[in-house]
Amino acid sequence: MRALQKVTGSRPKLDSLTARRLARGQITWPRVPEVRAAMLDGARAAIDRWDLDAAATLTKLLRTDSPEPETGRLAGIVALLAGDADAAEEHFYQSSRGTGSVARRHTNAHRAVEELQQFLDFRARMLSQEGPEDLADLRERAASVSITNRKAADAAFGRYLVACLTQGVEGPLGDVLDEFADSGRMPALTARPGALDVAVENAEYLAADGDHAGALFLLQGTFRHYGVVSERYLLALGASLSALSRYDAARRAFRIASPGAGSARAAQVAWIIHDDESAHALARRALRHDAPRSTVRAVLGRSEHPVTPAEADAPSGGMGHVAFYVDRGENFGDIVLPDAVRDAITEPAGPTDWVPFHAHQVFDDEFVRIANDQRALVVGGGGLFLPDTSPNGNSGWQWNVPPAALDALNVPVYAFAVGFNLFTGQRFKGDLFRRSLIAFTRKAEFVGLRNTGSIERVRDMLPAELQDKVRFVPCPTTVLEHIRPDLPAGRSGSGTVLLNAAFDRSERRFGGGYADFLAQIVELAEKAGKGGAEVRIAAHTRGDLRLAKDLEAAHDLTLPVDELHYMDQADALAVYRQASLVIGMRGHATMIPFGLGTPVLSIVSHPKMRYFLEDVDRVDWGYDVADADLGARLAERTLDVLAREDDYRADVADRQQVLLPLVRAAAADVAKA
Repeated sequence: MRALQKVTGSRPKLDSLTARRLARGQITWPRVPEVRAAMLDGARAAIDRWDLDAAATLTKLLRTDSPEPETGRLAGIVALLAGDADAAEEHFYQSSRGTGSVARRHTNAHRAVEELQQFLDFRARMLSQEGPEDLADLRERAASVSITNRKAADAAFGRYLVACLTQGVEGPLGDVLDEFADSGRMPALTARPGALDVAVENAEYLAADGDHAGALFLLQGTFRHYGVVSERYLLALGASLSALSRYDAARRAFRIASPGAGSARAAQVAWIIHDDESAHALARRALRHDAPRSTVRAVLGRSEHPVTPAEADAPSGGMGHVAFYVDRGENFGDIVLPDAVRDAITEPAGPTDWVPFHAHQVFDDEFVRIANDQRALVVGGGGLFLPDTSPNGNSGWQWNVPPAALDALNVPVYAFAVGFNLFTGQRFKGDLFRRSLIAFTRKAEFVGLRNTGSIERVRDMLPAELQDKVRFVPCPTTVLEHIRPDLPAGRSGSGTVLLNAAFDRSERRFGGGYADFLAQIVELAEKAGKGGAEVRIAAHTRGDLRLAKDLEAAHDLTLPVDELHYMDQADALAVYRQASLVIGMRGHATMIPFGLGTPVLSIVSHPKMRYFLEDVDRVDWGYDVADADLGARLAERTLDVLAREDDYRADVADRQQVLLPLVRAAAADVAKA
C-alpha cells in the first residue's frame, strides 16, 4: 500500500469488511479489488510517462501476489521499454499459463514481443515527423494515447496519418502510413457500410465536373468530421489527388483502399510516373483480387512493354510523337488516329523514325532529353484539349507536361489535328488550362486544330499576338484513303448500315432521355430493315456493346455486332469501307468512314460532330440525339442513301477535297523540320 501511495500519490478507500479481512491477515493488499485496480491504473500511467522504476515496482507487487495476463503484459511492456527483450518475452510467457502447450506459449510470447517492438518503433517514427501545422491537434492526440491501449492507439495513429494523406503529405509520414495499412490496422478506421456515401457522392460530383480541388477539400473535411474511411472514400481521395498530380499520395490512397480496384488504380498512377516495376506488381495484385481484367491488363502490358523506348535505345533525328496510344481491345478511333497522323506526315517527309510518347504519362526529364534528340515533336491528333479523361495538375489537358518540361524543349513543336473536346456545358475549372495553353502556343510552331469550332474556342483563350498561330488542320482520318493508298477497296451496294452509339459520359450525351433514344433506334432499325438494309452495330469500345445489350433487353431486338476494337486495323477499316452507310455517334465513327469514302450520318451528342459537319458544309447529315423524331428521320435518310449510294459516295469524295489540301499543307510544314 505504501508503494502504491508513493507511486500514485493517493490510496484507495476501503469498506469496513475489507479492512477487517486485511487486519486478520485473510487477504493481502494486492488482493483487494480496489487496490488492485488502482495498482494497474498506476502502472499504466507510469508507463505512459516513461517512469519505468515506478511501473516495475507496481507490476512486481501485482505479479508476486497473483500473476495474471494483464499483469504479465504490463511487466513485458516495462521490460521492453527498458531494453530487455528476453525478460519481456519471459513475462509474456509466464502470464500465459493454461493457454496451451509450452511450445505454443513460447511462440506466442516471442510474437508478442516482436509486435510490441514494431508498435513502439512505429510510434517513434510517426512522432518524429512534424507533419502539417493544421493537424497538430490530431498529432497531439495520437501522442497522448496510452501505449498500453493498442486499439485506441491504432485509431488515433490512423486518424492522424490518414488526415496527413488527405493533404497529400509524402515522404517519411507516407511510408509510416504504408506500414500501418500493411500491418492490417486499417480496420480501426473503417466506417460502417454507407456512413460516408452521401459525402463521397458530393465529392464525386465535383470531380466529374472537373473541380478536383473542390472535391479534395470536401474529402478532407469529411475525414476531419468522421475520422473514418471506406473503400469508396479512399478511391475518391486517390482520384482527386491524382487529378492534381499529387501522384505519390494518390497511389498510396488507392493502394490502401482495396487490393482489387484500389491496386488497379494505383498501378495506373505508378505507370503515369514511370514506375513500371511498381505498376507491374500492383497490376498483378489487382488481377489476383478480381479487378476488371481488361483495365488491369492494359496497364500490365504498358509496364511490360513501355510505349517510349529507354533513352539509351531511342533513335535520334526522327520525329517525337505525343498521342493517346492504346492497344487492341481499346478505343478503335484511338488505334487508328496516331497511325493516320504519321501517314499524313510521312507522305511529304519520307521514311521517318517515330518515337512515341504517351500523352498521359508525365513528360519528365528523360522524355525531354529523348524529344530534344529528334528533329521535331508532334502533339496529336485527337481531343487532347479535354480536362477529364486523364486529369492532371501539370497542364490541365491530356498532355501531362509540366511547365518546366515544356520550357526545356528546344526542338520545333507542332500540334497536329487536336480537338477542343468539351461537351456542351462543360468547362475548364480555374486557370491552369489557359496558362498551359498560352505557354504551349508560345512554344509551338503552329497549333493545328481539327475543326473551326475548336479554333474559335481556343483563340478566345489566347492573347491577340498568339491567335495567328492557330490554324485549321483537319483530322487525317477524314482523308484516310488519300494518305494510305494500300487500303482495301471499297464497294457500293452492300446494303449494310452500321450503327454506333457511345456511352462515355452518358449523362452529358443523353441527359435523362436514354430510354427514348433506345425506342428511336428500334424504329430506325425496323424501318431500315423493311427497306432492305442490314442494320449492324459497329462497336469502337467494349462500352459500345451496351447498345446491343439494351436493345435486346428492353425491346427484344437483336442486332449483329462488329467489334472493331478487337479486329486487326486493316480488317476493321474494311468493315467500314464496304458498308453502304455508317450512322455514328462517336467522332471517329463518322470521320473514319468518311475518310474511307463511305456515306455517313451523325447522331450529334457532342459539339465536335456539329463542328465537323459545318466544316464540310453538310450540317444536314447531323441529327440531334434528343430529336423526338430521330428514328423516323434517320430511317428516311438511310433509305435515301441506299437508293442513291453512288451519289452520296461522290459527295463524300468531293467533301474530302475540302479537307485534303489543309492536311497536306500542315504535314508539309512539319516535314520541313
